[in-house]
Amino acid sequence: MKKLQLRLTPLFSLFAGALLCYGASALPASAITLTGANGKAVAFHLIKQATPKGLTAQLVADGPVIGVTWDKLDLAALERDQKLIFAAYERAIAGETIDLDLGEGMTGDPAAPPASDGSTPPAAAPETARFPGWLDTKVGKIDFMLQMPVSKPRGILLISLDDFGNSFRYLYGAQDRAKGPWAEFQTKHDFALLSYDSHSGDQGRDPSKIDEFIYADKGSGRALESALGNFATKLKQPELLELPITIFASERTGAAFGYSYLNYKPGKILAAVISKGAFYDSAPRPETAKVPILFIWGEYCRNHELWGSENHAETVLAKAAPLKPNWTNGREFRGTSDLNPVMEYFGRQYLMEMIKMRLPAKDAGEGTTALVEVDRAAGLRGNVETGETSKIGDATVALGEEETYLPNETIGNLWKKFVMGELEPPGPGGR
Repeated sequence: MKKLQLRLTPLFSLFAGALLCYGASALPASAITLTGANGKAVAFHLIKQATPKGLTAQLVADGPVIGVTWDKLDLAALERDQKLIFAAYERAIAGETIDLDLGEGMTGDPAAPPASDGSTPPAAAPETARFPGWLDTKVGKIDFMLQMPVSKPRGILLISLDDFGNSFRYLYGAQDRAKGPWAEFQTKHDFALLSYDSHSGDQGRDPSKIDEFIYADKGSGRALESALGNFATKLKQPELLELPITIFASERTGAAFGYSYLNYKPGKILAAVISKGAFYDSAPRPETAKVPILFIWGEYCRNHELWGSENHAETVLAKAAPLKPNWTNGREFRGTSDLNPVMEYFGRQYLMEMIKMRLPAKDAGEGTTALVEVDRAAGLRGNVETGETSKIGDATVALGEEETYLPNETIGNLWKKFVMGELEPPGPGGR
């Protein structure tokens, strides 16, 4: 098979030729319009790939494949008008080649009408998918899996579990959307589910040796963003790139990656539950202190000593205290290192409360996607030893050594039962 030879043509010449043929007012309405560094716009029939050098594209159907170098594009206009292509640009200049195959009518413009009006489900995984009911993509060594909600997504729930990086194994049976343990997130809150298999277990089972996957700033964070870019391109839904991310993370590798990722991109994180883990090595800072986080850890858990990690829930909470963080100390009464239905129930309820607090209502209208900032002064303080709660009052004053922040009364009531060993999750069908 012959290798396709690309002709890198200056975009200015392309624009001039196109404008001579069509005229600026005659650009096809359904075409993909790009703005050049010279301020002129050209309509393309197809954008094929984003490469480190630039885009490959066709001006017209059955026309030659041409090259458009990045320096000939108005990148500010690209970021504003073509979210999918701009996301591909950011990955391409780092060395990737991304198949886009964006044709007429698939511009990736976030202002364009969605593919579904909510009465029919958006694109789902094909019947021949590797994991039925899920889309999948591979970035480097990491496999990522995504399951869309039935209606237009309003957020993403990152499910980051497991001791050795195979988080997705917990979700194998959840083939149908709106069913399984995370159904309420998908149906009530319209969240897409995202998980992964990092293949960290390939490096052995020594608990004291941690894979670099857990450190989001060393590549895995960018891999997750690349995966979202791949999914957005496959689904032709650029809004995936802008959605806030909620994190449910647990165990050795899963909790460590969840904590590292929220430190990597704190501005995108709606809230997080980090439980029964360690290797919380990213230092707390003002940006991360604003993110609502529930740390769940067992009162009698000594896993961090077995793993050789100095940074676990107790120590990171102490380090963050001077920053007056929106973080909650969820010390499980007589808890061990094991997961259990009580802590999982508490974690889910916490996240659902944070979604209601921080995500604009569904009927708020277009353009209201920014997360609502937490009003710390409206929260509660809780005493971890006694379970007592009271109003914070002056939010500028740091809490005491045995005190913790509670975002609202609902969480305060659940937290009190949890730290006192009195919380009982509802039975089947009781949610």
